[in-house]
Amino acid sequence: MKSKIRKFYQAVIADLTEHKNTFFVCLGLRLLVLGILILQIFHQNYENAFLCILTLILMIIPSVIQATLKVEFPSPLEIIVLIFIFSAKILGEIRSFYMRFPYWDTVLHTLNGFLCAVIGFISVNNWKIS
Repeated sequence: MKSKIRKFYQAVIADLTEHKNTFFVCLGLRLLVLGILILQIFHQNYENAFLCILTLILMIIPSVIQATLKVEFPSPLEIIVLIFIFSAKILGEIRSFYMRFPYWDTVLHTLNGFLCAVIGFISVNNWKIS
């Protein structure tokens, strides 16, 4: 069990050192979410605080997928996925962009469709037929 955790940790560290731009964007978005989490707890808005925690978990998932499945996502795709998660959960839900901007939901759904298509192409392209 310890060897699996150690291998996973080494894969995540290798991914972070290899893609510095992705690391800094990811770090910046996570710090923003942590700041919003602290503000939500300070204002005793625990529903939004829980949403921030779930957003942080969602932001970790692409790194986990890369490390466990040994699939390499292009850096721009990973950045777009992280920005999409931030836009949907933090801006859309907590900052009420769904109410402020009439086409916010349409833009996010369109972006999500393109992301799913690209991730599908990457998945098929990385599979090796034996």
